[in-house]
Amino acid sequence: MNNIAEHAVEHTVEAEGVEQAEGLVYAVPDDAPGGLQRVDTRRLLKGMFVAELDRPWSDTPLPPNGVLIESDEELQAIRHYCQFVMVDAARSAGELVAAIRAAAVLSADRTPGAEEDWTRHGGSAHEGGNAEASRGVAARPRPGTAVAPPKPRDDVHPSEATRAKILRLVRDGEQAAPPAKGPLSQVRRWFGLGRSGRPDDSPDTEILRHRQALQVLRDEWGDAIGACDYGEGARIRDSISLARPVYGRLVAAADTAIRQVRQGTTLGFQPLAEAADAFAACLATAPDAMRWLDAVYAENAPAPNQAIGVATRLADFGRALGMERAALRDLTLIGLLADVGKALLPREVLEHPGVLKPSDYALMKQHVTIGLDILSRAGAIPEAVIRGIAEHHERLDGSGYPGGSRGTAIGLYGRMAGIVDTFCALTVARAYANPLSAEEALSALHEWSGSLFCRSLVEQFILANGAFPVGTMVELQTGEIAAVVDRRPGSRLQPKLVVMTGADKGPLRRRPDRAAPRNPDQPSQGAPVRIARGLPVGAFGLRLKDYYAMPA
Repeated sequence: MNNIAEHAVEHTVEAEGVEQAEGLVYAVPDDAPGGLQRVDTRRLLKGMFVAELDRPWSDTPLPPNGVLIESDEELQAIRHYCQFVMVDAARSAGELVAAIRAAAVLSADRTPGAEEDWTRHGGSAHEGGNAEASRGVAARPRPGTAVAPPKPRDDVHPSEATRAKILRLVRDGEQAAPPAKGPLSQVRRWFGLGRSGRPDDSPDTEILRHRQALQVLRDEWGDAIGACDYGEGARIRDSISLARPVYGRLVAAADTAIRQVRQGTTLGFQPLAEAADAFAACLATAPDAMRWLDAVYAENAPAPNQAIGVATRLADFGRALGMERAALRDLTLIGLLADVGKALLPREVLEHPGVLKPSDYALMKQHVTIGLDILSRAGAIPEAVIRGIAEHHERLDGSGYPGGSRGTAIGLYGRMAGIVDTFCALTVARAYANPLSAEEALSALHEWSGSLFCRSLVEQFILANGAFPVGTMVELQTGEIAAVVDRRPGSRLQPKLVVMTGADKGPLRRRPDRAAPRNPDQPSQGAPVRIARGLPVGAFGLRLKDYYAMPA
């Protein structure tokens, strides 16, 4: 077995998410320049930097890393999709600082209490504008949104000041506010973490919350939920050798299907269905091994197929809900085929780094319809799979596409696929956006639950993933970077880590031999090892290596 780094150090730790550690990592001086101002989009000017929207970035053609308004086209696009935005004065043209402050004051004076009403009711139509364009404005912008232009991959926080301010407000608000305040803190509480960042006294907190949320879903969806009890599943070390060829078969079948679509030949559904069935059976017994293989594949494959990650998480989500194995197979197929229509879209549209023209955005949204047309010629595909694909971009408030379906019109698979697809989009590096950490993405989903996504399903997805999922990287309170390679059975709060760097983010110092004293870079030295924060993919230029790879 090869270690993840040449001199990696293993630790089994208790993930405490210490609030003080967050303060050290994200500290911002009180006199920090700039700041975000809430501005009515009708008062925007060229030269202003839009850092956050009044709806999810993924529901617009705007680049999620922020927009410096430089053209009438960008200004028109922002006004078309948003009623209010957050403008970053520090990243705007210097001569506009006074104008930004004035616009913020005028916006607040014109609509007293508008922010509270907007977050409660999901927005309203623009005055004198297109009511349909502003329909279903979502809840608050996603927390931790990256607002700076793309930077080198060793800078994992392109908007350190903005993200720091959000986290500082969350931390400070906890000292005097009810537990519900602060999305990052709320996500931690799903796992039984108290205000101090330490686990609650009761070891059954996570299990109880899982059962409560599952019962809500069972009351709504009946026997589709809770039909099977898969238990904890096999440990990674015991199952990785069996899981690896099954995972590889799924990747090969998915790549073949995409190649067939691009070449204009009929998609061969049967090989894909057989690979999905074998994958679902293996994931049912070895979920952590599949999560690990997916993380390594996504970071190291020359051109990873993003649909594999969606399929893995979607099937794993179904497993957490206790769905039957046939349902896990169908969910795997939905994840693999949901975006198959994008294979026929122009690459310049899919990878455009800036604002898409309205015509290009309309074309991009057609990928669902295009995909359904491709699948209609692929043979007998289960109706549940077709419906899940058709609905994976629909949203509860009716703001989705292609049909604008809302509420109960969206089926269970469509609701699940929407949650997973959004999570994957937020955590994967793309040409037009930097990735968020898993914790930040889960916080975003929590913020949008109730308006865009089913709240009970989001709660279950958060619980199924855990604060620090297998295959992600974290920063320890003492500064080291580590990879989550396993977890203690029965708890997602106690992951097994492999330390990848020293406290200075440099390489670990060499140990002369295994009998030598403990590595001076080893963080624990007998003390509790605490996780300060989760990290996005590619943080500090690090990549996962296959810790469970068999020796050559």
